[in-house]
Amino acid sequence: MTRHPIREGVGRDLRGAWGFARAVPRRGSWARETAIQALKAGMAAVLAWFVAAHLLHLPQPYLAPWAALCMVRPTVRWSVLTGLRQVAAVALGVVVAVAATALMPGKELALAVCVPVAFLVSYWPRLDDQGQYVPFTALFMIAVDSVEEPFVLFRLVETALGAAIGMGVNLLVAPPIRVLTVDARARRDADGAAGLMRELAGRLRAGEADAGDESWSARVRRLEEHLSGTEGALQHARDGLRLNPRRSEAGIRNAVERAGRALEVNRRVVRAARALAEVLDDVRRDDTPDPSLDPGFRRDCAEMLETAADACERRVAALLGPEDEAEGPDLSAALDALEHRVDPTGGDLPTTEAQSALVMAVRRLVLAVGSG
Repeated sequence: MTRHPIREGVGRDLRGAWGFARAVPRRGSWARETAIQALKAGMAAVLAWFVAAHLLHLPQPYLAPWAALCMVRPTVRWSVLTGLRQVAAVALGVVVAVAATALMPGKELALAVCVPVAFLVSYWPRLDDQGQYVPFTALFMIAVDSVEEPFVLFRLVETALGAAIGMGVNLLVAPPIRVLTVDARARRDADGAAGLMRELAGRLRAGEADAGDESWSARVRRLEEHLSGTEGALQHARDGLRLNPRRSEAGIRNAVERAGRALEVNRRVVRAARALAEVLDDVRRDDTPDPSLDPGFRRDCAEMLETAADACERRVAALLGPEDEAEGPDLSAALDALEHRVDPTGGDLPTTEAQSALVMAVRRLVLAVGSG
């Protein structure tokens, strides 16, 4: 029973690795930026080892390349913060190791004291993810008997040296900015929302409101999950501008702001799509009439959704690209025509109410595409 899931998991991993390798040549892709960061980490580690071992002649300078490669982070600001935190973490680890060795008569007792203390110190919020190096440093120094004065000084010098070299490499060699990654994600979000609207239109035109095996709301939730990932990528891109020497390059800051505006449009569209999905999911219940019973209303509603889908893709493309948005069809006129098909004084009150709810959701969608 477990063979098939394992095989499928391995297959997904292999396909992911192949997709990563194919994406590396694409300029601005996440794979390319990650590959560049990997090469920079190797460069920083080698440079730190060379300086520590061959120029400064430090004995066993293992912390220098370690600290250097840890500094090559996805943003320059994060790299600087990581460097300061790691130097502080190593210094605290050294202090704990020296104190434990001075207070305890043997190595075993010193380890028994230093490990719990260093472990607790590692949870200091100021150290963030670098807190793990407090117990690592303390444990390693006691284990290799390097708590005497010269070794303590060497470890601190190595850490500061490695952190400085790592930050320098990340700052000066292709400083990371992942603007195009956000651009691509925003386009995919718009395509996903437009695809859902077209599918909704197709179902309505066919006289159906059922989404099949999966509810419309579930499909919207997937769009919302993708949108959350794009929001994180945008925040990452904005953080990448801080302390980055490339932030003054023509178009970079403007591209980030354009991506932010495109993300806001996608956010409003997906929020409106959720309201529309909830209305259509409601008609699946036995006690709710199907608004698709009126062929004319069904046709006009489907055309409205398809027009809104085209407008969504066009607007996001215009926000992300250098060109101005082309003039599109008049969504408000089409919406007015759709609203006129709902008769508030009709004899079938439940159907009228259901159609009114659907029109309100479509109106919200139109406003989401056209506002801002």
